[in-house]
Amino acid sequence: MKRTFSLLLALVLTLSLFGCKTVISKDQNNANVPNEDEKLSKDILTIADYYPFKENSFMDYEGIGNEYAEQQTFVEFIEDNKVQMKIFNPGTVFVKVLEYKNGELIEVFGEGEFYHIENMLNANTNSNNILLKEPLELDNTWKDKSGNTVKITGIDKKIETPAMTYDALEVTTDFGEGRTKRDYYAKDTGLVASIYIDGEMEVKTLLKEVSTKGQEMEILAYYPTVEDISTEYVKRNIEFNTNDNIEDILENIMKEPPSDKLASPISKNTNINKIHLNRDAWTLEVDFSKELLEEMNAGSSFEMEILKSIVNTLGKFYDVEKVYITIEGKPYESGHFGIKQGEAFEVDSLDIKEFSE
Repeated sequence: MKRTFSLLLALVLTLSLFGCKTVISKDQNNANVPNEDEKLSKDILTIADYYPFKENSFMDYEGIGNEYAEQQTFVEFIEDNKVQMKIFNPGTVFVKVLEYKNGELIEVFGEGEFYHIENMLNANTNSNNILLKEPLELDNTWKDKSGNTVKITGIDKKIETPAMTYDALEVTTDFGEGRTKRDYYAKDTGLVASIYIDGEMEVKTLLKEVSTKGQEMEILAYYPTVEDISTEYVKRNIEFNTNDNIEDILENIMKEPPSDKLASPISKNTNINKIHLNRDAWTLEVDFSKELLEEMNAGSSFEMEILKSIVNTLGKFYDVEKVYITIEGKPYESGHFGIKQGEAFEVDSLDIKEFSE
């Protein structure tokens, strides 16, 4: 029941506001005076005003009334009229993809327990939930994906948050039986408050801070040791900025061990061509450039540690037990080790210790 509350909280996106209207005196040239259509177009706000997709937008919220009401959001990917949001709360991490199209802002994809980084902008639609619908006028009404009534119930409603007091657009979802959710969107800021009401119970998510920064994560990186034939892991910190290439980040982590007592499992010239998470088989599919084998120069024992390091680093990051490695599209085959199509290497961290200088 508690986690249900967290899923009711709306996604956060930043937005921008049109500039203030210019006051034109009667004495000015009539050519400089906008006609009625121009003035009307400036007065009408669209979803684009309330949901401009800003890179590296990070928003931090406090929660009141439920342990899962606290949350942080980050804009991971932006492409044309789509944005992917990563949402963190004390119970889980999930992603949602929003699309602004035909006067509607729609959640088209959502997935929970999403602790890795993966571009889902072009994933198959698994949701069709309208968050906002134009015109953004009082009493404009629509249905969410569950058939609940959603209505714009206020324009320039004052809402107090730890960040500041905003004049906001109020959008109310009626779940029936006295249960409602009110979301407040402030121009040039985004979602500043969300209040869930069930009888006398209130759960609030209120904006504390807006900042521009990358998403920071700690990952476990595995490396072969130089002095003996073994593998050890290191806790590494990465920073992911909006639209970064996660393949490049993971590739660099493997190429740059933090100590000369650790070896890189891939050469400087080796590239990760593609990473794909096969959700049907729950197997990570990774394609490397030919240099992985051509520049390995290792006996069978050391190659085993190289493979263990690669498989563990990638498998742990994507939370899978199986990693299918290909070289330029062909299943891994070195002479010492090989797999066939449909087979995979397995994550094996048993008895692997943390590296210490």
